[in-house]
Amino acid sequence: MTKHNLEVIRDNERSINAMRLELEALRYKASGAGAIRYDKDRVQVSPQDYMTMAIADVLELEKRISEQIDNIEEMKGRAYIVVRQIEAPEQRAIIEWYYLNGLSMIDTAERLNMSERSAYYLREDALKSFESIKE
Repeated sequence: MTKHNLEVIRDNERSINAMRLELEALRYKASGAGAIRYDKDRVQVSPQDYMTMAIADVLELEKRISEQIDNIEEMKGRAYIVVRQIEAPEQRAIIEWYYLNGLSMIDTAERLNMSERSAYYLREDALKSFESIKE
């Protein structure tokens, strides 16, 4: 497991949150509220066709979110196994809170009762320790 894997976890968590917002918008459309604008010159799909397409989009996005969550959970499980092997508790904490729980560096630093700058230095040391452990 590498630093890159941790960054992928963090990035995918953000991606999942963005997809959830998109899903909310699609569900709103699929509910029929504001789905079709009749003030346009041409309406190219019937309301029923539009609803069918909107529902299909919702189902497809739900499937993608579910698959991505499963993938992230698997990666997190492997990462936790490695993190538990790091000897320094502060290093374990910074990797867990920042990468696996998605906290900001400011929030992570506050939890560790240190400055943000010190937390960045600690994170670099923690990543070296993380990458030195073989799965």
